Amino acid sequence: MMKITNEKISELLIIHTEGRLDAITSVEFEKEVMPMIQQSEHPVLIDFGKLEYISSAGLRTVLILAKETKKSNNSLALCSLNETILEVFRISGFDTIVSIYPTIEEWFASMK
Repeated sequence: MMKITNEKISELLIIHTEGRLDAITSVEFEKEVMPMIQQSEHPVLIDFGKLEYISSAGLRTVLILAKETKKSNNSLALCSLNETILEVFRISGFDTIVSIYPTIEEWFASMK
């Protein structure tokens, strides 16, 4: 199961995730997050601080969301990945597709 919440701070959208992003939850995650991304006129951050696991299906969903933000001349970034998930992003090359920040604060600093 995955829990998704969101908040806006200074017009920037932050999506918080909790749980697992796998073959079962990635479909629901995409359904819930895609409209948020499509409606946002400002950069979007997905906080993976409480994400426990990501599968190839989860990576695929992140790729779909990143492509969607680029279509609308927007940006998508990720933050707070644990070491295991960060390693998955590095090995798969996804760290070159999506910007990854250690913390929400560092992402905010990059927006200024």
